[in-house]
Amino acid sequence: MTSEYLFELGGENKELAKIEARELLKTEGYNPKTNFEEGQIVIIKTSQKLTLQTIRRLGMTKRVSRLIHTSEERDTEKFIEQLPTLNLGKSKFAIRQIYKKGVSEKKIAIKIGQKIPVENKIDLVNPDVKILFYAGSRTIISIREEDSITSYKSCLEHHVRYRPYFSPISIHPRIARSMVNLANCSTNDTILDPFCGTGGILIEAADMGMKAKGIDLLEKMIVNSKGNLEHFGLEGDIEKGDVGESKNQRFEAIVTDPPYGIASSTGGEKISELLQRAMTIFSEAMEEGKRIVMAISNPELIQTTNFKKIYQFEWYIHKSLTRYIMVLEKTNN
Repeated sequence: MTSEYLFELGGENKELAKIEARELLKTEGYNPKTNFEEGQIVIIKTSQKLTLQTIRRLGMTKRVSRLIHTSEERDTEKFIEQLPTLNLGKSKFAIRQIYKKGVSEKKIAIKIGQKIPVENKIDLVNPDVKILFYAGSRTIISIREEDSITSYKSCLEHHVRYRPYFSPISIHPRIARSMVNLANCSTNDTILDPFCGTGGILIEAADMGMKAKGIDLLEKMIVNSKGNLEHFGLEGDIEKGDVGESKNQRFEAIVTDPPYGIASSTGGEKISELLQRAMTIFSEAMEEGKRIVMAISNPELIQTTNFKKIYQFEWYIHKSLTRYIMVLEKTNN
């Protein structure tokens, strides 16, 4: 049974957020089709109802709600008149406007409220469901159950400021989570990070129920990664070693944020040489169709004919540093 959902994307990187959602839904077998885009709003049609587990995996989407009515009618009152009675069961509800366009939220709430049975009680503090109203080039009404929550906010609990061990260059939890979701992996699949550092990517993978494996050249980073995972009540298999150890591991995808080029983190090896060697190792270790999702400062350092580039996103950090998220897929060369 098909369903349509309204995705409200975060503002950090709209394209990354949109593709993260689409790729996750593809991975989980929802056969997604994008029906509408405007600003931070995307409507996606799916082949079945989304599970709470799938919604929770999202790191770059603020909110997901189930579409119940949409129209190109620009007259708000006429649009609401077209609405059938909204069957909310026994749920308590609140009405919220998610895009203001010169229309009074109070007026909208009153009009929509007239389409809801009197048995349903208004609860502005702890509603069971929220009825969301959007008025842009299309007028949209959707419903969000209060337990269908993404990890847009909750993954910030994994931020470096809350970890016992951290590095100032650790990847942001939302970015790390979106990278894992781009890897075409499901619960119980194994994610390998061969440059795991303090474990930011492993934390998000483990939090989503995946098997997290990490390798790092420095003993200090092994201790830090294990300590951070344990702090959040998560598990991972982490060991000291060179990137070459990847050939001895079993995994479904590589998700990683390689060193920036600091000599201590690369064992004195130039970052360009390290990455070239790593890509050769990955090519030998991975089967056709498997993915690498990598954060890197210069995409030109990745030179290989054994992987095709699926996506590339810019991640602006500050005026002197931009990182690129690359999604690569192993080819049969």
